[in-house]
Order: sequence, then C-alpha cells, then structure tokens
Amino acid sequence: MSGERPLDDALSALHGQSGRAFWRGLDDLIQRPEMRARLAREFPALAGSAGDWRRRDILKCLGGALAIAGLDGCERAPDEDALPYVEQPEGEVPGVARLYATAVEMDGVAQPVMGKTRMARPIKLEGNMRHPASGGATDAFTQAALLGLYDPERSKAPLFKGDETDWARVDAAMAGLRATFDRTGGAGLRLVTGPVGSPTLLRQIGAMLARWPQARWHIWSPLPRRTRALRLESAQVVVALDDDLIGAGPFQTYHAKGWGERRRGYQAGDGSALLFVAEPSPTITGVTATDRLVAREDRIGALIAALENRIGTGRMPAGLNSREADWVDRVAAALARHRGAGRLALGAHHPAALHRAVRRIGTLLGHAGAEEERGEAQHLSALIAEMEGGAVQALMMLDVNPAFANPGFAAAMAKVPETIHAGLHADESAARCRWHLPLAHALESWSDGRCADESVTIIQPLVRPWLAVRSRHAVLAGLMGDDRPDRAIVRATWNLDDARWRAALIDGRIADAAASPAPVPVPANRSEGAEPPSPAADPGDLSVIIRPDPCIWDGRYASNPWLQELPKPMTKIAWGNAIHVSPALARERGLKNEDVVRLRVGDRSVEGPVWILPGQQRDTILLHLGHGRTRGGRVAKGVGFDAWPLWNAEGPVAIEKRDRTERIASTQHHFAMEEDEFVRFVNAAADTLPQEPPRATFFPPQKSSPAWGMAIDLDLCIGCNACVVACVAENNIPMVGKEQVAMGREMHWLRVDRYYQGSPDEPKHAFQPVPCMHCEDAPCEMGCPVNATVHSPDGLNLQVYNRCIGTRTCSAYCPYKVRRFNWFDLTGGDPPELRAARNPEVTVRSRGVMEKCTYCIQRISAARIEAKKEDRPMAEGEVVTACQAACPTQAIVFGDTARPDSAVAQRKADGRDYDLLREANTRPRTTYQARIRRGDMA
Repeated sequence: MSGERPLDDALSALHGQSGRAFWRGLDDLIQRPEMRARLAREFPALAGSAGDWRRRDILKCLGGALAIAGLDGCERAPDEDALPYVEQPEGEVPGVARLYATAVEMDGVAQPVMGKTRMARPIKLEGNMRHPASGGATDAFTQAALLGLYDPERSKAPLFKGDETDWARVDAAMAGLRATFDRTGGAGLRLVTGPVGSPTLLRQIGAMLARWPQARWHIWSPLPRRTRALRLESAQVVVALDDDLIGAGPFQTYHAKGWGERRRGYQAGDGSALLFVAEPSPTITGVTATDRLVAREDRIGALIAALENRIGTGRMPAGLNSREADWVDRVAAALARHRGAGRLALGAHHPAALHRAVRRIGTLLGHAGAEEERGEAQHLSALIAEMEGGAVQALMMLDVNPAFANPGFAAAMAKVPETIHAGLHADESAARCRWHLPLAHALESWSDGRCADESVTIIQPLVRPWLAVRSRHAVLAGLMGDDRPDRAIVRATWNLDDARWRAALIDGRIADAAASPAPVPVPANRSEGAEPPSPAADPGDLSVIIRPDPCIWDGRYASNPWLQELPKPMTKIAWGNAIHVSPALARERGLKNEDVVRLRVGDRSVEGPVWILPGQQRDTILLHLGHGRTRGGRVAKGVGFDAWPLWNAEGPVAIEKRDRTERIASTQHHFAMEEDEFVRFVNAAADTLPQEPPRATFFPPQKSSPAWGMAIDLDLCIGCNACVVACVAENNIPMVGKEQVAMGREMHWLRVDRYYQGSPDEPKHAFQPVPCMHCEDAPCEMGCPVNATVHSPDGLNLQVYNRCIGTRTCSAYCPYKVRRFNWFDLTGGDPPELRAARNPEVTVRSRGVMEKCTYCIQRISAARIEAKKEDRPMAEGEVVTACQAACPTQAIVFGDTARPDSAVAQRKADGRDYDLLREANTRPRTTYQARIRRGDMA
C-alpha cells in the first residue's frame, strides 16, 4: 500500500472479513512501515510511544476520532455509568432529550443542575428542582458553563515547554517526581489550588500530604470570599454592609432564592422583608434594598461601631453625619423590632476586626447568620518568598491562574526547577510553566462537591471527553501513582451501597445524612497565605475600590463570549471594563463617558475609559477585575484593561484626563426615567395602581386558546442576568462582538434595563426585563410587507424566518424595541465544537432576517405533543420558559392567561399589574407588577 494512501482505504481492504481473519489482517496491517507512518500522522498520540503497537492502541485512537466526529452530530451511546434523571430507556431515542443530575463549581461551591442532552450531546443546563440549594434556579455563570464545555480554544493536549506532547510523557515525568518525593518526604513540593469543596479532592490532597509530610498545600483565591451562605428566606430584616449579598458569586442563586421567597411571603402578608444596604457604589443588592445609604468604603467601620453602640447602649455616638445617623437609627430599630429574625453581612474584603464587631451585634440581638466569617486569605507571600529563596523544587497549580493576578508570583516561578499547571486553558500561568496539563470540564468528568446549603452532590459527566484531557482527580492520582478511573476515585470517598449510590446520582445529592464521606485527615501542613493588607485611606482623598467583574468574575470566564457580551447589571457595558466615577466627580473634573484617564495609586497606574455611574459615592472610583488578559484564547485576549496592578496598592490617588477617547460597548445609553413610568412603584404590598379603562382600537378582538402570557414582578427582579444567558443558551442566539454591540446590533432576545429616579448623586434604581411583549394588537404585524410576523391561534406573535426579507419595518413599528436584525452570517463559520452546543429544537437563523423572543415556542410545542400522546389537556405549569426556569426569585411567571387558576392569571389580577407603554395601546401579553418601596406592613 502506498504511504500516502488514506487510512480508511487501507482498512477497507479488510471489509467483508470477520472473526479471526479480520483481526489477523489488522495485526499484519499495523506492522507495515508505511501503515505505521500513516497512523503516526493521523494519530500523533501514537508517535511518542515506543515498542510494538497493539491493536488496542489503534482502537483507542479510533475511539477518540469517533468522539470528535460525534461533535458533528454522529450518534453514540451514553456513558453506561451515568444515570438519567428518569427511568433509563433501552437505548437512545433520536429527538428525545434526556436529563442527568450533575453540578458545576464556582470557588469551591457546587451549583446543582440538570444537564439536558440530545443524542448524547449536552445542549442546556437547568437548575435541579429536587435540590434545595437551587430549587431549579441558576445564575448566569452556571448557564454559561455549557459553552465552556464546547470552547474551541480549550487546551487539547499536554504541553511541555510550549510544545505539544502526550500523556505518556507526562506519566513518565510524574513517575520520576513520585520517586523523588518518596525519598525526600515531599520536600520542596508545593501544591496550589483554589478553594476546594470536593470531598474527594480533599481526601486526595490529605492522602498526598500524609504520604509526603514535607510538602505544602496553598489555598489561593484571587478575591476575598465569603465562607458560608445565609438563610434569607426566614429573615425579616437583612443588613448588608458593603456586601453584594445577592450579587454575582458562588452563593448568588442560594441567596437570591431565599430573598425571593421572603419577599413573596411579605407580599402575601407574612411579616416583613426589609433590606438595609450601605455601600460606596451601586450593586444588585443596593438596587434591591428598601433602604440604601451611599457611604464611602472607609465609613463602613464607623457605621458598624455606631450600630453596635446604638443597640448596646441606646445612644448614638458622635462622628456620623445626619444621613448616616438616621440610617443607623432605622437599622437598629428594625433589628430590635424583629429580634431573632435578622441577618447581618459584611463584605469579605473588610478586615477581621469589623467582622468580629458584626458578630457581636448579631449576638446582642440573637440574629442567625451573624457568625459570617472573613473570606479565605488570598495572598501567597510565603510561597513567593520560598520560591525566590530556592526552597521550592516542584510547583503544581491545579485549576488556578495566580500569575495573572500576582506579578510577583509570576516572576518567582522562574526560580522553580519543575513547574506544572493544570487547567482548561493555556493561560498566563501555563505560559510560565514547563508542563501544562489540559483539564477535563466539569460536564465531562466525575467528581463531587459541596453546595451552598452544605449538602453534597455527586457530579457525573454528561459526555465522554473528546480531547486528550484528564480530570483534576486524575491529575493528582497520576502524581500519586493511582491509575483508577475517576468514577472509582470518587466512589471510594463515600460509604454508599449500590442502591444509595444510584439514588444520589438520580437525585443529584446525597440525601441520607448518615452517609458521610470516608475520613479525611486534616493536614498540619496546609497553608492559606497571609491576610492581605488593608491600606488606610485619608477621608479627604479619592477612594479606589476594586471588585470582581459581575460577568467574567476574576477573569476565569473571560474566554466565554456569552459572558463577555452579557451587559453588566449596573452599566450595561459589554466586552470590557471602565473606570467608574460618580456624577459629582465627573462634573468637578470635566469628565464624560469614554474619556480615557490615567488612574494612579501610589507608584502604580492603569489607563482606561471613564463611565459615569449614578448612585456612586462622590469620591469613590470603581474598577472591575478580570479583563486585560494576555492569554487564554482569542475571546479573552486584549479585552479591556487589567486592573490587578492597583490591587492592594497604597498611596495617594490621582486621576488624570488623557487627550483621547475609547469606545465603550453599552446596550443602554439613557437610564433616567424622567417623566416616563417604565418602572412603576407602590408604597406597600397592599397598594394598587390606578386602573385605566380599555382604549378604543381598530383591531378586531383577539381570541385564542390557550392564551399564553407572561407576568414579571419588578419587586422580585434583582437584575442578575440569569434569564438573559438562559435565553441565549436555549435559543441559539449568536454573539456579535464589541464593535457590533457598540453599534447597537446585539442579538439578545431578552434585555434587562436599569433605570433610576431622582438625583443622579443619590437615585432610586430599578431593573426591568424586557422580552417581546407578544402584543395582541401588534404594530409589527401591521407593518410587515411580506406577512413574516403573524399571530398564532394560541396568541403568540411569531416570526416566519423564511418569509422575512429584512426590511426591518417591524422593528421600526415596535415601540418596545425588542426585535433584532441579523446583519451578518454570525454562525456560518462556527467550528464544529460550537455547532455542537446548539439546541437542535431551535432554528439557527441566517443573515438578513428579524428575530425575537418566541416565549420558547419549542417548549410549548413539546408540551402540546406530550399532552396529545397522553390524550389530555396541557396541565398548569407544564410549560416553563427558559428565562422563567432560570430566575432565582421567581420574578417571571408564564402560562395560560385564560385559566383563572393559572399562576400567570392570578399575578395579572394583582392590583400592581400594568402594561408597559400603555399609551401605545398594543395590549401586550407580557405585563409587569409594580415595585414596592417598603418592606414591612407599617
């Protein structure tokens, strides 16, 4: 056979043979030099192996090729060890989705989900309804984890000094290190991980430290973090002191779910739901608050001291201004009135002394949750000193990127002889290491994790890995010489028989409290680094605060375009960050949006564009971390500026205007409502809005059955963006990039507007999700020249894509501006990985058509078909839209408005219900419930 003859041609010579003849022929074929050369080119993993190739080696590579081919839609059987949520059918049924209980992790906190797969291909993540930590809800990060699985720029093979290698070479290197550490007791070995919530990983690390007692384990988190969640569903009063309690982070779903439950209880007449917030810059928690105080960061300590003194002695200490004293009085009165039913929370970035003071206040009043501890320390000063001193011989970083956030750490790594990085991407830390090991995604590996409610979930894979990757358990096991598969490693942690193991997989949690993990030694050689310094600020100077980005966090999600293009809740900025200043400071310094400034703190500085943020404390400047990446893929690289140089910087603050501007991509440019009433307010839960009589219309009455509709309670909406990402994942919405967003060409079918009332210096904020209104008297239907936008028999406003000719008349006629025009072929050039992420139940739109929210018509159709198969009407609550399913506060309700017993009909009957832009007289099927200013019945 010619050396250039394709492999499939060579194998076709064996076609028709079977049994021993086939295997003898295959063995002979493998030993031919020209065939071996061809196989080495087709499967580089074989090139580095020595000795005879066995048919097992060839079949393994063929299996990998088939797994990659599966990304293009080829069918394969699911993992036989992964158990479905419902009774497992005999085989895979084309077109029928299957659900698996699993979880993804953020900062050591597991987020329980149901993974929806079609043809063994994950297409959507939903919250696990059976899990008390989420109750079926999710956050934006969890929704976007699906795209992380299909990221085409994930690491595909191990790297050695930047060049691709194979796992056989890695295993040989690990064996050498293992032999060395067995002789030295692990002297010079340093392991760096993020916060660990996996009992199995903790057990593995404990075993490693027991075997090599001279080794050290450093837990590193780039940001201060809370260590436990608060139960807000039973709180009558919540006090958040510079703590974005229900904002982005690993506990967001749990806290938002609890707050939504408490707020709904208040609306029904059950107690109070008061939320007091003191903060220097507006956050999701501050917008949600019933009483928000704009306070500089260095005033939080004075407020805590005053509150403690006020509660303990009844006197108000000197040193507060009138606004601060009034706020402390209201907080103290509310906490005393609801003794034992309060929650106090302080931002993890504040010093430990203030946390102790907050705990004392909670103890005085018997409030649960006041034991909130200071976040884990994040500095690695001791490790950096050891590296610089030559004491570290081998450094292993497991799924962390300290070189990006800590320049000192990056420089010290050069003095370590053996450096190993394991992660999803070849990031800034990987670039400085001898070895980079590609990690498996959470959705393709076995693991376990501890959720926000302290329960434990088993993480099972939704798909087999199609890349040469290993899980974090396998990486540690490889270092220790353990060749067991991931599932066996995880199961060894738990004292569960087969029946309870299966139940844990099906439910997504270990329900039996008696089922404890196998004993884990508490190592004495665990290091968490030193507490970061808290620089003192002169009250007369400018104050710089640095926070994680609400969309890409500390930079770990910068490679995810769903999150890069997600508008930030308070500013609606996408694809980058800005230097946020107050309106007063902008007036004083002559600054306007998009002016580039140099911000200097001591001897460190950064440059970036300005964005004015109403509600920010006058002398406060806000920066978001996570941008300015130099590695990690094309999506992450070069977006925004890096704010890490100013982290913990000390010295005077100066801001200098440069002579240039920089375009900022924002999806909303006007936030003041002025005379408009997009968001309406009532004072108390029992109040109602004025009822206006129906207006005359030229349209004939619309009658439909069922009559689908949606109600969005603005008193429950926290603007978390979970609904937006859920809509993107469900409906194959393409991302367009920064340039197109800046031109107003974003494609999101659902947006969350942010408005404010009052003075820009101290406004009242509110969020408002805006999908298609599905108007009964729809202007878009009247304006379309080709009848591409039509009304369905069940009341939906539909878009027929193959009729649309792109005149955009419907968009011009739409008063709500919820229709999107596809200017370019945004999906035609997608790699196979991204195509595999698409939901096959939703059409992928082409260039030149209008698209918009469809009320998840594919879910309506699926429920209708299922009801017909069972010869019954559709049940109440059977159809749940993607945005409704994701919402942690249950602000969104969908259903048949013609049924009086439906949840949506009952909410629309509430006196707070109103139509957006009622003067347009479109009679929208989507309505809103007014926000309530108060949180008690007084």
